[in-house]
Amino acid sequence: MKIKTKKQLNLPQLIEWAWDNPELSQYKMFEKIGATMRDYVSFNNEENGVRLNGTVKPTDLFTVEVEEEITEDTVIPKLVEIYKDFLGGTEILKHEYKSINKVKDEEALYFYILNDDLTITLIWRDGKLVE
Repeated sequence: MKIKTKKQLNLPQLIEWAWDNPELSQYKMFEKIGATMRDYVSFNNEENGVRLNGTVKPTDLFTVEVEEEITEDTVIPKLVEIYKDFLGGTEILKHEYKSINKVKDEEALYFYILNDDLTITLIWRDGKLVE
């Protein structure tokens, strides 16, 4: 299963990511996190070019959206589990920085990723990852 996540990269990591992913970075502006002015990096991948606007340092952070393949061993920052309790009802539990394999047992029904915007994405049910 593949999911989209947001990652924070410093300037050298951003440049490397952009050159490795021209279809995701071409003609896009990546604004510096916490910028008070218009400090950003943009890419013209036809010529492998990088443009800096404003003051950008190598340690500044930028946010990119990446698509990752996940497995039951992938550590997920905010993992939500729905499981059957001992009375036959259902309960909800949030795990931080855990994998499904680390926390699942025979009572597990569903696992979701809790996204930054507080929506959830179903990733596991019926004993396996969703397609």
